Amino acid sequence: MKSIVLILPSDVPSKLTINQQQALFTSWKSLRPVIQTLMRKILNNLEEEVPKVKQIFCQTAVLDAFSRESTSESVGTLEEHVKLMVGFFDDLVSNVQDEENMSNKIKNIGQRHAILTHCSFSADIWEKLGEITMQSFSRQDVVQKTREAGKAWRILIAWVTDELRCGFDGRTRSNTRNLSLTTVQQVPHERSGQHRHSSDVSILQQQLQQLRLEYESTVPL
Repeated sequence: MKSIVLILPSDVPSKLTINQQQALFTSWKSLRPVIQTLMRKILNNLEEEVPKVKQIFCQTAVLDAFSRESTSESVGTLEEHVKLMVGFFDDLVSNVQDEENMSNKIKNIGQRHAILTHCSFSADIWEKLGEITMQSFSRQDVVQKTREAGKAWRILIAWVTDELRCGFDGRTRSNTRNLSLTTVQQVPHERSGQHRHSSDVSILQQQLQQLRLEYESTVPL
């Protein structure tokens, strides 16, 4: 049986060698049958280590249950995030050579979650998610099989984590500036905080729905 040689374009991401990209593609293909289980475990571990994440998932699920416009897909829940993460990594590995485009997509995901700062979501959560994801991937036999695969996943996940945090921090600073400009003009708003909190999570649901549509062709439903 002939071995398959991957021909990669010359403009590969500067942080990954061609051999590392080949190892990335090969290991991802092997991980694909069990990837939903792995992603679910990653998010469950994140919930355990950062309780506020579980609270946010629960709050979003409640809003889904009471929303008249809610679809059969609970776009803000843990299970939907599992699907989104699988689709995201499918896209990432398939387009790893298009670093600029993927960087913009990753930052956009971070930006979309900035609305959750009112729910105590912070940039440190991205760091913890990256840490758990890196540990989980590194423990997989197929990743441990070759040195290049382990290096590739560590480099890739570290880069994704940095881009997520960059997008999140940038949008958070922008939101803070805009809020400072409008706060002075507002009337007393004892009840506005709760309203804004629910509105923020609802907006995030809409944004996650858009993300789901973007990855719909690659996410197993």
